[in-house]
Amino acid sequence: MNPSMWYIMQSIQSKYSLSERLIRTIAVRSFPHDNVEDLINQVNAVDGYRRTALHYAAERDVGCVEILLGFGADPNAPDGNMDSPLHWASYRDRPECARALLGAGARVDARDYHRDTPLSWAASRGNLGSARVLLEYGAQASARNLKGQTPAARLMALLARGLGGPREEECLALLREAEGQAPAAGGGGGGSRPGAGYPGPGSLKGLSRREVRRCLGARHLPAAVETLPLPGAIKRYLLLVG
Repeated sequence: MNPSMWYIMQSIQSKYSLSERLIRTIAVRSFPHDNVEDLINQVNAVDGYRRTALHYAAERDVGCVEILLGFGADPNAPDGNMDSPLHWASYRDRPECARALLGAGARVDARDYHRDTPLSWAASRGNLGSARVLLEYGAQASARNLKGQTPAARLMALLARGLGGPREEECLALLREAEGQAPAAGGGGGGSRPGAGYPGPGSLKGLSRREVRRCLGARHLPAAVETLPLPGAIKRYLLLVG
């Protein structure tokens, strides 16, 4: 390597934090002089934002997430704002990363500084894929943040501003089902007329489903429901299928 290239590489390695170097080394191969094994030994080290490498990986690449978890990364490590890696996977709509984290023991209803859960983060952007995975692992759709907002309420605020489309509408419908709420009068979640997008009262059947899911707890619900002595149609109903 010529001297000028060496100087550039040294500058890059000084500029980026350990967490950023680790994820770049594993996922992008940006730093050929970094030894991945040496960096892995500090897998739970934090940067200036109190973020670990897993926080960065959860936003980007499931392969990197799996490597870090395999070397002992903490799936519940909070950053400076109490955000977990699962919060970031949900916000960036990386359902495969969310699934890997949950399989490694990430808390599905972890709370950040504002008491928002990963499902609330996913809902704030209408991230249907991540919302499905979180609900599959028992996320509580009725959890409220410090402002008293449920995940569905956060998504309704987005739609009320005229943002979103069919994916966000479908995500809202899923959240309402999980929360035990009836569909909004007039259909769509955004709605242009006053009052459109607000949920009607929940049916007894819908509220019963919510409570059964809550009692099953934070676990992989398809496996838990399969053991119940119930007809297949009821099992699918509990799992928000169909």
